[in-house]
Amino acid sequence: MERGAKSFEETARKRNQGLNSLLYSLCWFSIVFFGLIAVFSFYSIMGENGFNWMALVIVLVFGGGAFLIWRNKDKLRVEYDYTYTPIGGGKSDLDVAKVFGNSRRRLMTSLQLGTVESAGHVNHASFQRYITMRDVKKHNWFVNRDSDLYYFYFTKNSVKHVIILELSPEMVSCVRPNLSFNVWQG
Repeated sequence: MERGAKSFEETARKRNQGLNSLLYSLCWFSIVFFGLIAVFSFYSIMGENGFNWMALVIVLVFGGGAFLIWRNKDKLRVEYDYTYTPIGGGKSDLDVAKVFGNSRRRLMTSLQLGTVESAGHVNHASFQRYITMRDVKKHNWFVNRDSDLYYFYFTKNSVKHVIILELSPEMVSCVRPNLSFNVWQG
């Protein structure tokens, strides 16, 4: 691949998914179990002795629990998509999207590489300077802590940001030449 010539996309996935798969299965079991309790309790709200408040409370608690677990189950299966796109005229973007359960996608940022003030490997000393600043928003957009992590420090809409990404060497080779002079640290 010629540097800067084509778009490049990659996905950061969790390497060890055993625990997450177990928890995801447990979520589905809980959804079904809580849902069944709510449905059976719903039928006993209007009992022989009139309105049953306890059955209504059980319906609300277990039905609400099933709904909340269903709504948040995809947070156990999070991936990040990183997309490098050359715009032309020496400009390029790095888009970061969060993918929930391989079905819902949410754009986290579209970073213009020309606006990056500092970038590099998180093991470099310059990273500590930016991560410890008080007025900076920190975004951890990676899934494997033991991977090669890279930071990007930039200002967007008058707000300072540090994002930490899990980039492959191929993505770094696409992004690095498109940064301004002396931006890359390390």
